[in-house]
Amino acid sequence: MDELRKLQKVGYSTLSVSIPKTFAREMKLSRGDGVILRAEADGTLRLIPRSRTEEASRAQIRADQVGRDEMLARLIVGAYALGYDTIEVVGKGPLDRRTVDRAVGTFKRLRGLEIVEADDRRIVGQSFTDPTKFPVDSLLKRLQILVSQSLEHVIKALDMKSSGRLNEVGRTQEQVEELYWLILRQLLVALSRRELASEIGIESPLHASGDRVSAKALDEIGKVIRDIAEELMTLRSSGTRVDAPVMKEIYRLATKAREAFNTTVESLLTPDVALINRSLSLVEEATVLETRITREMQESGEYGYARVIVSQFGQLARYCNIIIEIASHRLLRRTSRVAVVKQ
Repeated sequence: MDELRKLQKVGYSTLSVSIPKTFAREMKLSRGDGVILRAEADGTLRLIPRSRTEEASRAQIRADQVGRDEMLARLIVGAYALGYDTIEVVGKGPLDRRTVDRAVGTFKRLRGLEIVEADDRRIVGQSFTDPTKFPVDSLLKRLQILVSQSLEHVIKALDMKSSGRLNEVGRTQEQVEELYWLILRQLLVALSRRELASEIGIESPLHASGDRVSAKALDEIGKVIRDIAEELMTLRSSGTRVDAPVMKEIYRLATKAREAFNTTVESLLTPDVALINRSLSLVEEATVLETRITREMQESGEYGYARVIVSQFGQLARYCNIIIEIASHRLLRRTSRVAVVKQ
């Protein structure tokens, strides 16, 4: 319920306002306790009891109620992403070996989460991650680097003469997923603990949703590249021969998709209208090229084995459109030569 209170003058220049008694009682505040005042972008002033910033949060997952093993992993990851400091997996009775292996394996894949206690009835993971050490844009940049590395491995292996470093693409994608979960955790921590938002790199809650979508798009692009790597390894192991003219066209599409990807992420991290326009053009060129190559293959009635790869590179380019949309929104966060913004 809103409550109107008048400002009182204290001393020569200081203004003060009293805190409602019910709020102080609920937050366990008393005389001399510290509070944090944070000015929000929307012009409001946020009051945060310091004790709230120091409280640890905990999530307990009852393994006997979960069902599928995959669901246990999803719940652990979800608790981590939601920012819980402690995640505990318990059972009605002793945990079976499969449950233990699934829980331990999931804990180990989450950055900054360490197993601090384990016995036959429970496994406890504790987060030792300092949110302020991982700005979201820095994590997004790291995502771009990892995905770009995988894309380079795939492009170098398109000649079908050697597997190159295709085997590394799957392992790199695991790192991409770890970073995605960490980004998600950072964003949700910024929303629930607003006193940390600016240090995490979130100027406003409105920006968090766009960053989450961008991170998910990067994760999905990484999965597409992993699928391409697996397809190439399957073709090579089966002894399939790819004609040079066909592979030349696929290589052209791949390099265009790579240029679109790198320019798109650059436009996200450094919002600029010229970069965004360039990204749009590159994505359009890649999708037009994909359509032409696919049509030529269909008309020839051959090269069915290569159509999947062509489609996947086209999908990679189309995912860039999602990031471009967020980059356009970022461009409007502040006044620039393109737009004048008044908060």
